[in-house]
Amino acid sequence: MKFKFAVIAATGLFCAGHVSAQSSNYLIKGKITGASTGKVYLEHEDESKKVLRDSTALSANGDFQFKGKVKSPQFYTIKLKASKNTSTFILENSVVAFVAPKDSLYKAAITGSKSHDVYKGFYNGPWKSITVKAGDIYQRLDKAEQGGKVKLDSMARSGFDREFRVLDTLNQAAVKAYVSLHPGSVGSAAIIYDRFIAYPDFPVAKSLFLILSPQVQKSLIGQQITHAFKLDDKTAPGQIAPAIAMADKDGKIVHLSDFKGKYVMVDFWASWCGPCRKENPNVVAAYKKYHDKGFEVLGVSLDSNKESWLKAITADGLTWTHVSDLKGWANAAAAEYGVKAVPASFLIGPDGKVVGRDLRGEALNKKLAELMK
Repeated sequence: MKFKFAVIAATGLFCAGHVSAQSSNYLIKGKITGASTGKVYLEHEDESKKVLRDSTALSANGDFQFKGKVKSPQFYTIKLKASKNTSTFILENSVVAFVAPKDSLYKAAITGSKSHDVYKGFYNGPWKSITVKAGDIYQRLDKAEQGGKVKLDSMARSGFDREFRVLDTLNQAAVKAYVSLHPGSVGSAAIIYDRFIAYPDFPVAKSLFLILSPQVQKSLIGQQITHAFKLDDKTAPGQIAPAIAMADKDGKIVHLSDFKGKYVMVDFWASWCGPCRKENPNVVAAYKKYHDKGFEVLGVSLDSNKESWLKAITADGLTWTHVSDLKGWANAAAAEYGVKAVPASFLIGPDGKVVGRDLRGEALNKKLAELMK
């Protein structure tokens, strides 16, 4: 296993805040140093995933203001026109001060949002020590593997896996301690979403969710977490797998039901996903070993560039059926299966029911051997 320690970029998927008395509206008093002309944009994604945008002109000294009202504290992004240079923060109904240099909006100093304070407090505090430990392990692992050129033997690999398990335990403890200090903040719910929904570990997420106050559980981010739980339950072992109908590289619609009567692994991946590409040789080996016994793979790509997708299929020798709607993270099948991170896989039996999830490496071989005795 590898520890999931990447910090999630705050997007419209996250809505957070502090459940306390708030102003009826928000007022953002902003300043972008080094900027004197042009427009500044305020964007967010609503519950229907529609991106909403407001804009205003910068003053000669870089000042700007936005006024409005949020139904619930949520993540908003400030950006300049045609710029990938952005700053995302939790906006609530209060007076928020925003100051950032023109070329580094992500370095913005933001005050006035208690929700944002709670959220960032975790990443500026407890999370830093976790990432330092994770970075050290990854550095030593990369050195041992000589940048991917050397495959470690089982003993050496198990040593690193053991370190990652210990680190994951520390991660869970750090989040639990922090959330316990801030149970009335939707910022805590956003942290739970980051750490255990976006990087799925639903048993941990469910236990932490119970720490949150009833008000936070009913907040928008709380509702998103609850929705994720429902999706997870929908693909639990024993459940009928959600239907899939998607075009292959030639535009032909492939249905998951086409594989009925066989064991099929629905493999969510992408050409740009390093861990996916590293796992592909394991899937190739399992496919070669068990294909003649009734094992199929349906690759569902979260690519948006067809050329990159097809090039990766050829480069990795992936000879099974592949589909994609080329919508990236907006992939329809990924939404149905609640996929928040890749690689993600679902092993489905001949009767269409899920028999395993996220089986990788030796775990996949072991499960297939058990099923195909």
